[in-house]
Amino acid sequence: MAFAVWVRSIPVFSALLVAALSGCASPSGGDPGSVVSATAPPGVVRSSTVAATSEQESPDPPPTTEVSLVAVDASGQPADGFVVSGTGPVGELDCTYGTSSRSATSPGIYHCGASADAADVCWAGTGRRELFCADDPWSRELRWYRVDTRLEPVGKTANPEPWALELADGRKCRIRVGGAWGGRADGLVGAYSCTGGAEVVLQPSDARTAIDTSAPTWHVSMGELGAGSPDLPPPTIVDVRTAYFAAAP
Repeated sequence: MAFAVWVRSIPVFSALLVAALSGCASPSGGDPGSVVSATAPPGVVRSSTVAATSEQESPDPPPTTEVSLVAVDASGQPADGFVVSGTGPVGELDCTYGTSSRSATSPGIYHCGASADAADVCWAGTGRRELFCADDPWSRELRWYRVDTRLEPVGKTANPEPWALELADGRKCRIRVGGAWGGRADGLVGAYSCTGGAEVVLQPSDARTAIDTSAPTWHVSMGELGAGSPDLPPPTIVDVRTAYFAAAP
């Protein structure tokens, strides 16, 4: 009786064994682990796409805009939003050896007086017996000067340098008018003073200009100056958003 029971249990055990083995088999007939490796989670593909997108090159910066400001009209009176500060002339300016402003894109813009006068961007007033000089293009204020002799006509500078710059990071810079500015061990000198900290626009001492205009977007080198010739961090490159010049009516 015991023998008969043992014989009948063989088919049951075999059926269970076959079912277990068939459950472990790979649908493709290969290693069961290949099923896992062949099916990547959807998130992995999306992550790869995002990474590829983030590695794409950023668009080129906008080209530098050149603006020529005309501060007086044909009659020699303030125009285009410029106003005279005060109610009368602030003094007399020696223009005996007056020259063309280096920031002029047309004839008729003057540079007179000493460095301390900061009269490097000036327009002739009525009768060429007075000058209206601007500090920067943002305040739109003019200093009114009398001149000792009638102004002689002046031509245009061969290679105008911007009177002022707006940088891509928001800083505003004004061209240097002489004075002592400090130095650096690398020999670079200051060309424009700027808002937003101690950094200035730098250039080599023998360079004609501080601005790289070789591409549609101009750029400048920014760094600090110190007493004597200190070792200072290397300059950083900053794009120029807007360059301002001066022009006659």
